[in-house]
Amino acid sequence: INQIEDLITQGIDAIFLNPVDWEGIRPALVALKNANIPIINFDTEVKDMEYVTAYAGSDNKNAGYVCGADLVKRFPNGGKIVVLDSPTMNSVNDRITGFMEAIKGKGFTILAQQDAKGDLPTSMRITEDILQAHPQIDAIMGGNDPTALGALAACKAANRTSILIYGVDGSPEAKAEIASGGQFVGSGAQSPISIGVESVKLAYKVLNNEPYEERVPVRTFLINADNVKEYGTDGWQ
Repeated sequence: INQIEDLITQGIDAIFLNPVDWEGIRPALVALKNANIPIINFDTEVKDMEYVTAYAGSDNKNAGYVCGADLVKRFPNGGKIVVLDSPTMNSVNDRITGFMEAIKGKGFTILAQQDAKGDLPTSMRITEDILQAHPQIDAIMGGNDPTALGALAACKAANRTSILIYGVDGSPEAKAEIASGGQFVGSGAQSPISIGVESVKLAYKVLNNEPYEERVPVRTFLINADNVKEYGTDGWQ
């Protein structure tokens, strides 16, 4: 928030905003609005969207849904799963919502659902405790790839290699794990490159008083062993 206040003082014409805390960013949104500075919100939505000029971001709900749909295919009779979310990150909230919709009524029991805060070390620590508490787990869904990679590290350390891992991002690290043929089996992929391009297009239109769409969704899709080579493991798609 202090950084944004400094930018306002510098007299910026517009701002690209991707919040860490979708609720806590509100004071900065109010300050930007009062200064008549257009806000291009990208990737993670803010809670108070009425302050935002335009938004470009992944179809996060679908990114979670495709992971859930893949899990249902692998476990048609259901199973025991763990969900690692991050309530302060609205993008993760949407992904988990989509995942839950995909598995609803399919016989899955959620053994634990905890806040991994979207980062690898926290996820690893939480997963270590969950593994000790639950001797049988079929799959773990992480709200983003760092969360999934943390869960993967904990599973490997505990020799729980039969647990399937899902994440969301389609990051190079996740794709490398998927390509290795191990227990990280799928990531709901997004394209940061496309999000960036669409955000810049929106800003250009806003600053030039051209017509623009207030919401620009960017496609998401599942990357798994069947198509990971198509997207490569060296960078983002």
